[in-house]
Amino acid sequence: MQSGGPLPQPWNHPCPGDDQPPPNGWDVAISAAALVLAVAVASISAVAGLFWLLFLDYCPPETCSAENAWIAVCVALAVAALVTAVGCLVTIARISRRTAAWPVACGTVVLCVCACAIGFAGYVSATGI
Repeated sequence: MQSGGPLPQPWNHPCPGDDQPPPNGWDVAISAAALVLAVAVASISAVAGLFWLLFLDYCPPETCSAENAWIAVCVALAVAALVTAVGCLVTIARISRRTAAWPVACGTVVLCVCACAIGFAGYVSATGI
């Protein structure tokens, strides 16, 4: 019979990762805000690109190429989606490893905005607007 103290319970045993410090609060907050902003930029750009292509009623062949406009918008949105997905995964991995994640998240926002801006410039160039 055991004397003195509570009986050992499975939930009282330390886990292998308990010796790590908790994640930095401001790093997680900045990273989460940046990733939400990146997803918002990509989503708004996708909706705007869809409407640009839907309302491209008349495109005279001598000054406008609807096919090139379609390619510019689709490639830009695909790149923005890929950058955002990879940035989210890398940021989450860095947060779980307790390393600074905000530079990756902020870089994700910048790259997503750049991809969308290049797509908009390609659309304007293709349509001659």
